[in-house]
Amino acid sequence: MIVNSVLLTMDAAEAFAFVTARISDWWPPERRHTGDKNSSIFLLASGRFYERASDGREVELGKVTQWNEPHVIVLDFYIATGPDHPTEVEMRFEAEGSQTRLTVIHRPKPESAHLWDERSPRYATSWSMVLASLELHAGLA
Repeated sequence: MIVNSVLLTMDAAEAFAFVTARISDWWPPERRHTGDKNSSIFLLASGRFYERASDGREVELGKVTQWNEPHVIVLDFYIATGPDHPTEVEMRFEAEGSQTRLTVIHRPKPESAHLWDERSPRYATSWSMVLASLELHAGLA
């Protein structure tokens, strides 16, 4: 299991909205999956988590399995394993005074357990990069 967190200088409702509605603003270009650094990423309550390149191509990044605004989002995460072997990402938004701690917990599911040891070091590196970018952009918002 991988656990990372970042403290955002906004309340939980603002943090939840920033993370979801502005995901394209803060998700690092180095972690785009269409090969287009100007792509758009969408994380939607309706269940989709995907990236759309400038030319219209789309890559499914996962599926939202729980959306409890402004407290938690849980995803079947397809990156590096595909939809037949998803991992699980849980994003918890917890108040710390007037700020919000976003904790990301990434773990294998039974369908991806056999892939976890090989994939988890890259996931750990990627989450560090993704959350650092989120913290930077949230501080500028």
